[in-house]
Amino acid sequence: MDIANMTIMLLIGVLGGFISGLIGIGGAIIIYPAILILPPLIGIPAYSAYIASGLTSSQVFFSTLSGSLNARKQPAFSPKLVIYMGGGMLIGSMLGAILASLFNATFVNTVYVIIAILALILMFIKVKPTTQETKSKPLLLIIVGFGIGVISGIVGAGGAFIIIPVLLALFKLPMNTVVNNSIAIAFISSVGAFFIKLMQGYIPVESAIFLIIGSIIFAPIGLKVGKKVPDSIQRGMLIILIVIAIIQFII
Repeated sequence: MDIANMTIMLLIGVLGGFISGLIGIGGAIIIYPAILILPPLIGIPAYSAYIASGLTSSQVFFSTLSGSLNARKQPAFSPKLVIYMGGGMLIGSMLGAILASLFNATFVNTVYVIIAILALILMFIKVKPTTQETKSKPLLLIIVGFGIGVISGIVGAGGAFIIIPVLLALFKLPMNTVVNNSIAIAFISSVGAFFIKLMQGYIPVESAIFLIIGSIIFAPIGLKVGKKVPDSIQRGMLIILIVIAIIQFII
C-alpha cells in the first residue's frame, strides 16, 4: 500500500470521524462517496461500490464505537431508546448486508440516493419537540429501526443520517437527545453489517486500518465540539451533507 493511498484513507477517516461526533452520525453519508470519488482524483485505482461499502461499514463501526463511549456519559443519553431502535436496526442491517450481494452497484447507489432524499424531506418537517419518554412506542421504534437497518445494511452505512430525521420528525425528540443517542444506535446497527462484509471479503484490511485510525481519534473531538454548536446549525449541517451526497451521486 503506497503513501498516497494511506494518506487519503487517513484523511477520509479524520473527516468521517469528526462529522460522526459533531452531528451524531456514522459518517457514511460522506465516507461512501468520498471513497468512490477521491482516490481516482490523485491517481489511485478506484474502489468498486462493494469495496467502498465494506470500507464504509468498517469506518462507521469504529467511529460510532468511539463516539458512543463518550455519548453514553451525557445526561441526554437514553438506554431504552438505543436498545429498542438499535436492536431493530441490528437485525435489519444483518439482513441488508446479506441481501447486498444480490444487487449490482447501480442498485446500491440508487438505494443510497433514494434514502438520502427521504432524509432530506424529513429534515424540513417542523414539529414541536417533546420531552416525553418513548415508553409507549417501543414496538414502533423496533419496526422503524428494522426498516432503516435493512437499507443501511445494503449500503454499508450505520443509517444515522436517516435516524436523525426520523427521531426529530416522527418521534418529536429534541436535537440534543437525538444527537447523543443516534450515534449509539448507529453503532449497534453497524455491528452486523461490518462483520458480514468482513467475512464476505469486502473490507481490504490495509485500507481500512488508516480509515479507522482517523475515525477513532476524531469522533470524540467532534462530539466535544458538537456540544457547543447550536441545534439549528447542526440541523443545517446535516441538510447540507445530505444535499452534497445526493448531488454527487446524481452527477
